[in-house]
Amino acid sequence: MNNTTPLLKNIAFGTLVALLPALAAATIIEQAREDAARQWIYHAPWFIVAWATLGIAALAYTTRVALYRRPVTFAFHVALALVLAGALVTHLAAERGHVHLHQGQHAGTFTGEDDGRALPLPFDVKLLLFDIEYNPATGLPADYHAFLQLDGHACRASMNAPVARDAYRLYLHDHDHDEMGVTLLVNRDPWGVAITRLAYILLGLSACLIAWQRAGKRAGRRRVLLALLPLAAAWTLVALLDVQTPVLRTPWLAAHVSLIACAYLGLLIIATLGLVALARPRLSRRLYRHSRHLLLASVLLLAAGIFTGAAWADLSWGRYWGWDAKETWALVTLLLYAIPLHRESLPLFRSPRAYHLYCTLALLAVLMTSIGVTFLLGGIHAYV
Repeated sequence: MNNTTPLLKNIAFGTLVALLPALAAATIIEQAREDAARQWIYHAPWFIVAWATLGIAALAYTTRVALYRRPVTFAFHVALALVLAGALVTHLAAERGHVHLHQGQHAGTFTGEDDGRALPLPFDVKLLLFDIEYNPATGLPADYHAFLQLDGHACRASMNAPVARDAYRLYLHDHDHDEMGVTLLVNRDPWGVAITRLAYILLGLSACLIAWQRAGKRAGRRRVLLALLPLAAAWTLVALLDVQTPVLRTPWLAAHVSLIACAYLGLLIIATLGLVALARPRLSRRLYRHSRHLLLASVLLLAAGIFTGAAWADLSWGRYWGWDAKETWALVTLLLYAIPLHRESLPLFRSPRAYHLYCTLALLAVLMTSIGVTFLLGGIHAYV
């Protein structure tokens, strides 16, 4: 190990730790001034540089310590770096905005999100008809449909079903009270989306392989399959719910909610084991072994839950991430619990007592994410 390796480690983990209070502070600041949180933190140059520094330093450090000798784990870290790369490309190159159409009206431009300028579309878009699909049992809206014509070709944009044409995607965002007009979100981000989708595929494959490898022998893999039963039960339960909100009427809901719920359950069990270990030190080392295995599974489930939510958001609103308070605190929770997984790099977590104390205190982030945000911060996820 040469002299640059400890430096890269300190930069990577130091930047990660420094980002956590910044993310938490942003969710509080935006309650008073949403524009201030975006100007000072989320869209600030220092914040972008910090994430870039984290990605580059982490990738360089994993290369220095020859993590590529464990190709599946290395692929997982590369996928995370690709997620950051996709986010940077999106931030720098994406075109976003909206266009409002009345029935029968044409448009060849849209209003840019950042400066309000009229930006050209490479096609002509016309609203033919707006229609609301009602649930026959409740009489409430089940879906919304905008029937469009793009350069003479008919198509339909619905909730969770955008229209794609010439690297542009059109999302049904809102409708007029008289149901004679709609607002479409416009998004052009071919490179950012491509990089992010590649990252998600690599992330999903490597996460599954990590879980399977860590399970070890046949008996261990049977335990993994048994452990998936709560996830399957939660998935089925959510899927059977008769959800009335149109944007929630999608299979993504069951995937996202069940993964997050099972992850939080695992983290709650870890905190419980930590309390028992702190109260009865003679059990500390044995519980430490069990807790570490559960921690890996919980972090992978939480990551899967967050990324399925991001994929769903891209399908609904044309962006993977919006810095909603619930999203931000879920990210804080994920990063907090990912730190003790790196005990080879962070000797502190080789100590059972230190590990148990950390994981017990980290439960506060779970409580803030699942309960605190709903009652204190609000946001589009406040109902969850």
